[in-house]
Amino acid sequence: MTYDAIDHLKGFGYAEREASFLYVVAVHSGYFLRRQFNQFVARERGAIATHFLRHAAKLGHIEEMPCADGRIIYHLASKQIYAMAGNADSQGRRIKSSREILRRLIALDYVMGHLAHEHFIESSDERAQLFSQLKIPSTVIENTEAFGRMVSISLPTESEEPIMRLAFLDEGQRSTAMFARFLRTHEALLRALPRAEVAYVSVTPLLFSAAQHVFDRHMPLKNSTHSACPLGIEHLVSWLDVRYRFREEGCSITPEEHRLLQEGECIYHAPVHVGLVASWSNGAMNAEKVRKLFGAVEHRISFTTELIEANYPKFLDQGAGYAPGYSDAAKCLFNNEIEDEALENTCH
Repeated sequence: MTYDAIDHLKGFGYAEREASFLYVVAVHSGYFLRRQFNQFVARERGAIATHFLRHAAKLGHIEEMPCADGRIIYHLASKQIYAMAGNADSQGRRIKSSREILRRLIALDYVMGHLAHEHFIESSDERAQLFSQLKIPSTVIENTEAFGRMVSISLPTESEEPIMRLAFLDEGQRSTAMFARFLRTHEALLRALPRAEVAYVSVTPLLFSAAQHVFDRHMPLKNSTHSACPLGIEHLVSWLDVRYRFREEGCSITPEEHRLLQEGECIYHAPVHVGLVASWSNGAMNAEKVRKLFGAVEHRISFTTELIEANYPKFLDQGAGYAPGYSDAAKCLFNNEIEDEALENTCH
C-alpha cells in the first residue's frame, strides 16, 4: 500500500483508516457499501461511518446511489482522489452498468479479505515491472492487457517461493464461458510464471465444479501431456473415479461429472485405458498410482475456489448504466437483509 498517497488523503481531514479505505476503493473498485467501510475499520456500525460518509460527501469525493429499503451504494467519483492514489485514469470514477458495479463490489470484498497476507499489484507500471523481473516476454503481456483490468493479481507477503495469484471474479455468470476465455487469454502468461494460482471467486458455489473442469482442460497437470492422457493426468484420474462410481457402484453423478464421463469415453478406449479401468475396479490402481505411472510432476499452476459470503444489490436491469443523479438507481432491488445504514435508520 502506498502510504505517501494516504498521507496526502489525510490532508482532507480523513483519519488514517478512512484515508486507507479510500485508497483501496480508488485502486480496486470505485464503489463501496457502508458495511465494507465498517469491516475495513473494524467497526460493526456507529458514528464513525456516519461521520466519514458525510465528510466525504461534503467534499464531493463520493456520490450516493439510493436504492430500495433505504440502502445506498457509494460511488467514489472524485478524479482528484484517484489521482492521489496513483490511478488518475481509472474507469472507476465513471458510472458503470449494474453488473459491473456488482463485480467491483465483489472485488472490494475479495481484496479486503486478502490484504493482511497478500500484496496486490496495484498499477500497470507495477505489473510491468514485476513481469520484467520475471522475464515474461512483452508479447505475452500485451495479449493479457485487454483482460487485465478485470483481474486481481497478488503475491503472498511472506513466502520463500512467491506464488502469483490471479483472481477471476464471477459476478453472476450463467456459464463458465467467460472463465474459459480468461484462461485462454492468460494461458501463455501462466505457463511462463515459475508458480501461479488461479482463484475462481464467486458469491455462489454453483459453477465451482464446472470451473474446475474447465481449468483441468485448459491447464493440464503437465505442460507436455502423456499420449495416454491428452487432457492431462487429472482429467484421466477424474474420469476413472466418476466412471467407477457411476458404472460399477451405481451412484448418482452431477451434470458436470456426466459430461466428463461422456468426454472420457470418447478419448480413453486404448488398451492402456482398458487395463486402467480393470485395475481401478479391482482396487489395484488408484489416483496416486496413476499419477506416478505417467510421471506427473508438481503442478505449477494450481486452481482454487473462493466463496464470498456477502449481501449485494440485485438490479432489475442488469445491462443499464446509471445516469448522473442516479434517478434510475432507485429502481434497484436488494436481498432481504438490510444494510448497516438501514439498521441504524440513517438514510443519507
